[in-house]
Amino acid sequence: MRTALLLASLTLLLAGCGTGTTAFAPSVKAPPQQATLGWVEQYPAEKAALVFGVRSFAVTESGWRAVVSVENRSDVGWEVGAPRLSVERAFGVLLFPNDNLGELDTRNRNGTLPALRRATGYVPQLPAVLEPGAKWSGTISAPGPLAGGLWLRVSFGTFTSVGAPPEGAQPQVIWFTDHAYRLRREVTSSGEAG
Repeated sequence: MRTALLLASLTLLLAGCGTGTTAFAPSVKAPPQQATLGWVEQYPAEKAALVFGVRSFAVTESGWRAVVSVENRSDVGWEVGAPRLSVERAFGVLLFPNDNLGELDTRNRNGTLPALRRATGYVPQLPAVLEPGAKWSGTISAPGPLAGGLWLRVSFGTFTSVGAPPEGAQPQVIWFTDHAYRLRREVTSSGEAG
């Protein structure tokens, strides 16, 4: 399990200045699809303060949705990015040309992450603060197509510790999943992936 992502480069991501134009520009729309994922990841790796889950992911006719969760196993509360300040809310998905975790870490350090496809729907609504011992589970979603053939990672955040963060944790956390899911490509009438 990798260590926490550096927040310095996340300023670019949150400002929408990630590399939405770097390295790849696929144009093949992913068809509707659904995957049961069962991902569970913890931060920090040694003694979890936050545990992130992705139960399932779906591409729909009009967009995408993911059933996710975040659990606070620490003894401090974590403020969740305010909905009125969209730059603080980093729930969504990022698309990569491969599932290489080392490349994710390198791109994060270099400030070359792909643009975040922000979630616009939350059911139920996110709490203002995830209290110690609390867990939020729900569906995040957004309209718009995703490119088939790319690898998708889910983003959670921003979480800001209320007071001093737990040992081994940063005071602000945005988590990109270690796991990645490859989006299927549209199949043409000849039966080949387009």
